[in-house]
Amino acid sequence: MTTQLKADPNGSDNKLFGIFLIIWFLFGLIQNYFTEVSGEEAYYWLFSQFLDWGYLDHPPMVGAVSAPGYWLIPNAMGLRMGMLACNILTIIVLRKTLEVKDDKLFLWILVGCAPFHVGAFLVKTDVPLILAEVLFFYFYKQYLKKDNLKVTVLLALSIALIMLSKHHGFLVVIFTVLSNPKLLIKKSFWLTVGFTVVFMIPHTIWQYQHDFATIKFHLYNRIDMGFGLDTLAYYIGIQPIVFGPLIGILLFIGSFKNVKSDEFNKALRYTIYGVLIFFLISTFKVEFHKHWTSILAIPLIILGHEFMSSRPNWKLWIKRLSIATIILLVPARIYLMYDFLPKSWTKDWDVLHGWNTWAEEVQELSGGLPIMFNNHYERSSRYAYLTGDIVHCYNTFDYRETQHDLMSLEEDLQGKTVFQINRYRDTTNYEDYMTQIGKGIHYRVIDDFRSFRKVEIEVEDEEKVEELEDGSVQLTLKLTNHYDYDIDFSEVQDRKVYLNAHYLDKLTPVGKQRLMVLDQKMSPGGELELTVNLNKPELKEGKYHLRFSIEVDGIEPPINSKKYELELE
Repeated sequence: MTTQLKADPNGSDNKLFGIFLIIWFLFGLIQNYFTEVSGEEAYYWLFSQFLDWGYLDHPPMVGAVSAPGYWLIPNAMGLRMGMLACNILTIIVLRKTLEVKDDKLFLWILVGCAPFHVGAFLVKTDVPLILAEVLFFYFYKQYLKKDNLKVTVLLALSIALIMLSKHHGFLVVIFTVLSNPKLLIKKSFWLTVGFTVVFMIPHTIWQYQHDFATIKFHLYNRIDMGFGLDTLAYYIGIQPIVFGPLIGILLFIGSFKNVKSDEFNKALRYTIYGVLIFFLISTFKVEFHKHWTSILAIPLIILGHEFMSSRPNWKLWIKRLSIATIILLVPARIYLMYDFLPKSWTKDWDVLHGWNTWAEEVQELSGGLPIMFNNHYERSSRYAYLTGDIVHCYNTFDYRETQHDLMSLEEDLQGKTVFQINRYRDTTNYEDYMTQIGKGIHYRVIDDFRSFRKVEIEVEDEEKVEELEDGSVQLTLKLTNHYDYDIDFSEVQDRKVYLNAHYLDKLTPVGKQRLMVLDQKMSPGGELELTVNLNKPELKEGKYHLRFSIEVDGIEPPINSKKYELELE
């Protein structure tokens, strides 16, 4: 005897939903198998090859989610398998969280919402983040009804998963608490906090062991773009497109018009407004990435779905715009798998296909020498993924740190002849080679490579930096050797080692002062204090950054210090 599944009066249809999930999963598998791994995905693949409780610029979930699938199936499909699983689970939990059960509307919203398409076929930190977020809202909804021990533990686990997925995901938790201050006087709330702290212990230990490298990265090493009206206009204009590209504006309007005032919906609204304001303010300083606000997808869908479910005209427009979205996205997703467009159409696009030939050409051009990329963690990671040869990304003073800086790759290159590839063309120091896919390689060979990247430089009297405005300043610098072996600045053959001060305008070097030649020795963990005199650079009025480096003659200066803010008048 079989049981026939029927749609309930509210529009819930288990059979329809089940068929959708099967189709969604199969399309995801096909897409994942035939789509080449991007540079960003290759960077996260590197995480999966060196599993840990943290990484310099990201928490551990993206590596942990990617690793099992790649262990089982070592190709692009296997690498993305965990992301597809997270994507499916997100859809299932989101459906259970909806107040109104209207599957047809829900499914039309899903196919029209870009973050769910992307999450099905790309390795992104946002994919496990959004799963953790929807789990948080699901358990928070249960918590508001009954805050028993089971729900409290699960709520704490979801918060920990958010924090282990992406750092800014914690904004969801903060704004939820702000929406309901009464939580602060509940014992179960503080029990939730306690369980969260316990779940976060391994990651906290990792941060301690690595001198809180992630916190320092976000405080001091984000790319500072400064404020511009174009950045502000981009931030505001991109928001509906991020959640669409066509239905995004309806989701925002529907969410804003949903005035239901229970504690759960209030948390959703606080999250939307709070996250939008937080990143609006952040655009006044740092470079904004459009996927940062992807955490709004869950509250937008829950509030928007509830508002539209009783309004036939809204549902009709969601259906129409989602069909149009499919018409737009299906060819785009096919193009990601197969390069069928005329070359004249795509000549100005970023290269998406044929990177395996690029890797082969780099490998052949290097002649078997160890390879090092300058300031291009995605390119070095892509090469590593395609060849299996883990290579170093050497980050210079005018760039930012990456996970490569926490690894021992730089140490492994010391004293070797290295094939160095520069990110940008430099005809003075590098030769050029054009690959089959149109990506130029700017390269040179360095004999006896040396660097002192892991010698940290700190300004002991940081408050005196601003005195540079008066013409000159004397600073005390503390150098700390973070290598586990002795270093000797004088043992670099006939090359000199310089201590430098660099002045940066956003990403652009605008001044440099060589402070002294280094010839001292330092033991592992040893410290060295030096007194240096800095002269006011000949720059126009404005805000700049000061950064220090230890430069081996003939090799680009690396990152040896954080960026110190400097204002010249």
